Amino acid sequence: MAEEVRNADVTVPWSMLVTTLLNGAFGFAIVIAVLFVTVDVESVLGSPTGLLGYPYMQIFYNSVGSKGGATGMTVILLIMTVCGTIAALATASRLIWAFARDRGLPFWRHVSKVQMGSSIPIYAVIIASITACAIGLINIGSAAAFNDVISLSVTSLYASYIITESFLLYHRCTNRIRSRGSVDDTSDTSQLVWGPFHLPGLFGIAVNAFAVAFGIIIFVFSFFPASYHPEPDTMNYSVLMTAAVVIFSVVYYVVWARREFKGPVVETGAWSLAEGGSVVEVGSKALESG
Repeated sequence: MAEEVRNADVTVPWSMLVTTLLNGAFGFAIVIAVLFVTVDVESVLGSPTGLLGYPYMQIFYNSVGSKGGATGMTVILLIMTVCGTIAALATASRLIWAFARDRGLPFWRHVSKVQMGSSIPIYAVIIASITACAIGLINIGSAAAFNDVISLSVTSLYASYIITESFLLYHRCTNRIRSRGSVDDTSDTSQLVWGPFHLPGLFGIAVNAFAVAFGIIIFVFSFFPASYHPEPDTMNYSVLMTAAVVIFSVVYYVVWARREFKGPVVETGAWSLAEGGSVVEVGSKALESG
């Protein structure tokens, strides 16, 4: 998504920071409000909507004393969920497209194509949509299996954080990242150069180290079951799912992808669309013409 943003090296970090602050502030306020109006937790969980897994509906009803008011508040949440789903689909499809453009996915020649006119990676959108629907269908057969699959979102997310933050911490401590004023060509990919948005010195190292430690703690505890001596249907199988994904990725790379994947494609010129929807570079060497 950052590739589609102007001045991304400044805009994207500020967007992440402001989003975290706003969501944290509003989320904390909502938690306080919910705790204030929820007097009897057991009655809320034992209500008809609570038994279906939606106790917040009963909390709304208890707060306003009106089915119409509770319905209106629930509709607001549904609208927010739909908007969040659209944003998540856009993000997932762009990630699939970007990795396919870098030749890191099977059938990358087709997945990396974008639709003429709209510049939408239609194949990536279709893959993300079908995958999400297929995962949702698992919940019909087994809620435990569904939770095991979606547990990958936590372990994979924090694994990606830990890997990138650990490399950044290593290069910070070994002083291998150069300042922008000390290099002539900041587009040279053979050297690491600080962007305009970073924390220099010991304070940056401390924040970076804390982020790595926090990520490792969350990553490890994400494999723990929710209760002591869990039953098979309540066991946390995320370690099995994560290991399966890692093994598949390694085997795929060794057997096939290492002959195609040479690292991320670096943008060095203006982009356009070739016939058939492949990404090409205008005025320079074509990075991908499919």
